[in-house]
Amino acid sequence: MSDGKPVVRSDWPIILLLAVSLALWVLGDYQQAGANPELFPFGASGLAWYVVGLLLVAWVASRSALPRVPYRQSLFLLALCAPPTVLLVWGGSVAASDRADQAVSLAVLVLVAGVLAWGLRRVTGQRQLLAVWLSVMTAVGFGWASDYLYVRPYVWYAEEAETAGDPPAAWFNGERLLFEQPERIDRAVGEIAPREPGRPNAYFLGFAGFGGQKVFAEEVELAARVIGNRFGSLDRSVRLVNDQRNLTALPLATTSGLRHALRAIAQRMDLATDVLFLVLSSHGAEGAELVVENGTLPLAQLRAAELADAIRDAGIRWKVVVISACFSGGFIDALKDDYSIILAAAASDRTSFGCADDRDLTYFGEAFFRDALPGAPSLREAFTRASAEIGVRERKEGMEPSRPQAFFGVESERHIGGLIR
Repeated sequence: MSDGKPVVRSDWPIILLLAVSLALWVLGDYQQAGANPELFPFGASGLAWYVVGLLLVAWVASRSALPRVPYRQSLFLLALCAPPTVLLVWGGSVAASDRADQAVSLAVLVLVAGVLAWGLRRVTGQRQLLAVWLSVMTAVGFGWASDYLYVRPYVWYAEEAETAGDPPAAWFNGERLLFEQPERIDRAVGEIAPREPGRPNAYFLGFAGFGGQKVFAEEVELAARVIGNRFGSLDRSVRLVNDQRNLTALPLATTSGLRHALRAIAQRMDLATDVLFLVLSSHGAEGAELVVENGTLPLAQLRAAELADAIRDAGIRWKVVVISACFSGGFIDALKDDYSIILAAAASDRTSFGCADDRDLTYFGEAFFRDALPGAPSLREAFTRASAEIGVRERKEGMEPSRPQAFFGVESERHIGGLIR
């Protein structure tokens, strides 16, 4: 029997709660964006996506309750969860770790389940365990789809260029910032999980070289997650990132920092069996050179010979190197050996596409990391699928083919393929 006690009697409380949630999100996004942020209107589509998710979960709760609950009631219950969810998400972002993200996700699910259990029972007079469970599973599925599609609801970004007389405050302390990088890299490496004995382990090192556009930082973040899920490196992952939105969240991507990180990670590996996944994303230049830039900081560019020397110096044997940049095929000759897989987004004399600040991923990042790698049975198959997808897209858009390149060492596929989960 229903006790006939609705939790809300008009739409205005719902509108108010969603408005407060939106304001909290925009404010938090502004605070996290870094120095001198400017509004990025395209991010509104990401916010709209999550509003659709909230409406969907509310619909599932309404329809699956027995007896059915008016949609206004279930929507109010979900809207009630929105402001604390926003606060939890921004609180977790301060910690900037995978464990914090997992804790926040769990806390949000517990919050939603608790509020729905209370509210649906109040409206119907009965416990609604099935409705709560289906609603939570819908929320989990929607979250997974959002990650898979790489939806990002950010609307503030730091300005791409600063005037000569008004650089960000952090750049006034550029020497100090660069000086502290080895310590920050050591701290990041120190936080990775110990290796699991008795089997080859996978490690991930990401390098987002160009800080003037967010696309490279976003691509390396996605790569870390996808490779982590497929090869088991999620808790053995380090990212070096140049990002105009924040100079302090992660260690910076510099040539010397990359060499330092390779050595530090190598000390945690069993070099005879463990595999390093090294993903580099930036602009590229002819002559096998990767652009390394972060505002006014004096940074050296990364050349293929220097990267190969840094890997050899670290003693790393088994490796997968993915280079998402124009002209990146020029890196292959310097890096290839029997124990390596090298994947490049373009031939040595071709540009790749998608390096724009209104994008979250490059064309190669979308095709390889987002679309192909999560479901492909091997790295070779993932690369083949991605190359085909890129070719179709470039022909459709009338672009000169980028011709992604790959090298598979004779010993590499069998050993590295054994890590796939």
